[in-house]
Amino acid sequence: MNSIILKPDTPPVRAAEAYARSVSSPMLFNHVMRCYHFADLFAKKHQVAADQELLFLSAVLHDLGFTSSVSGQNRFEIEGAEAARQFLLEHGVSDERAWKVWHNIALHVGDLNLFKDDATRMLQYGILYDITGLPAGFELDAQAVDDVVQHYPRLGFKQGFLELFENEFDRKQPYPHRFHMCACIEHHRTGQLNIPVPQAFFNSAPFAD
Repeated sequence: MNSIILKPDTPPVRAAEAYARSVSSPMLFNHVMRCYHFADLFAKKHQVAADQELLFLSAVLHDLGFTSSVSGQNRFEIEGAEAARQFLLEHGVSDERAWKVWHNIALHVGDLNLFKDDATRMLQYGILYDITGLPAGFELDAQAVDDVVQHYPRLGFKQGFLELFENEFDRKQPYPHRFHMCACIEHHRTGQLNIPVPQAFFNSAPFAD
């Protein structure tokens, strides 16, 4: 096995990986696994001594809200965060660590995790790297990225991930989302707020599909 796809080996890690695999489509499972490995690559690149177990648990469970195993009318990241916390508590993870995972997942939509501790920022970089293009300076070793993608293929991720969001919106109407107050003010003040087209956002990721 290539060293690039090694991961921490603890009972919570094994349980979380098995759980995510059992409730996710192959496309979604491969995504969360790539996010962990990209986050780990960023941690190595930036010489961050990340808590590997916490990094893995946060990454592999961060999209539970998109799976049929999680119900509820809150936004997917909130429902998924709570499902992850409950799962970890049931598998012997301390309340403090389970809450850390909750926060990492609940805040991963948006930019708040980019202003937290180093390990959480590495997690967010890993998620963003798989989803969208990142600015100059956020490159990863091309061979290492290829190793991750070969082990966890994308399986039409760009279109498939957009469809997950569309299904999320279709199931939850009116959708429980609030725009950031600054965005609301700028939109109504000038009408010039740039809202990315979803396909362009996902298509900017440095992958073919």
